[in-house]
Amino acid sequence: MKYQAYGYSDENKPLIVDIPQTHYEVVRKAKSTCLFAVELEEKFALLLDNYAEFEFELLRLAESALIWRNRGHADAMQERLILDRRLVNLLTACRLYLDQTDHGISTLFGNPSNELDTIKKFKNSLYDQHFGYRLMEALRNHVQHSGLPVRIISYGSSRSTGKGPDYTEFVVRPKADIKELRENPSFKHAILEELPTGEKEIDLRGPVREYMACFCELHDKLRETIKVVADSARHSYQAAVTEFSTLNGQNVRFPSLAELHDDDRKNGEVVLTTVFLDYLDKLQKRNSVNKLLQRSTASNSDQVKT
Repeated sequence: MKYQAYGYSDENKPLIVDIPQTHYEVVRKAKSTCLFAVELEEKFALLLDNYAEFEFELLRLAESALIWRNRGHADAMQERLILDRRLVNLLTACRLYLDQTDHGISTLFGNPSNELDTIKKFKNSLYDQHFGYRLMEALRNHVQHSGLPVRIISYGSSRSTGKGPDYTEFVVRPKADIKELRENPSFKHAILEELPTGEKEIDLRGPVREYMACFCELHDKLRETIKVVADSARHSYQAAVTEFSTLNGQNVRFPSLAELHDDDRKNGEVVLTTVFLDYLDKLQKRNSVNKLLQRSTASNSDQVKT
């Protein structure tokens, strides 16, 4: 094998310089680590977007109930199915995030490694400490093998008082059927024991929000775990981009590193672009979200509370 840095001059002439294998490997690994950081943020963004769509749907359906009063059972069943779709998408995104972050951490640090062990223990602690996490994990398994998550939706309204006239607030409650969960022999018995006794249904809004708050904690932990390695990789990669922006004293357009067979067939390549780093910065900023999802709710009311 041989290793080269190459690109094109301002006059579009090829520029090629031989480099050591070790240099190529350091830059390749640095870029791979930076790309893992991008993928981590993308998976979290995917998860958040699915959660937002679930919450947006609840607001939309509540507003529909407020405006259009004469709706029938078939309308309610269609709206339930919409919420099922939103929640199934969310639960799928959550499983993807959990599985692929384990895989990514093991690829980055090794398996076994202290980092992978720390992340697995952190996930287990979230499971142990939060009923919403336990319930939604069990519900995801139920969805995969037995049935849809939302079996009932109820429409409610209540009086809200404040400065000026009273308001009527409308809500939509997506619920799971407790009897159906109990009839599923694969549903964890310990979680069934935690469900409210004497109730036929459980409102899923609170557990979903608690589950999402746990993922916010987990994402912060993952960021913290990879920070030193990711920052070092970014520094090394950007240094390489600067180094190979000139070859033989000439400015280089489209700089890249290549691993070549002796007959010049390309075996590997590292394109020295920095566009994905700008994308990473934007993703990280976007993914810095409200950590108190469990105790926060959106409302369009303009009533002044007293």
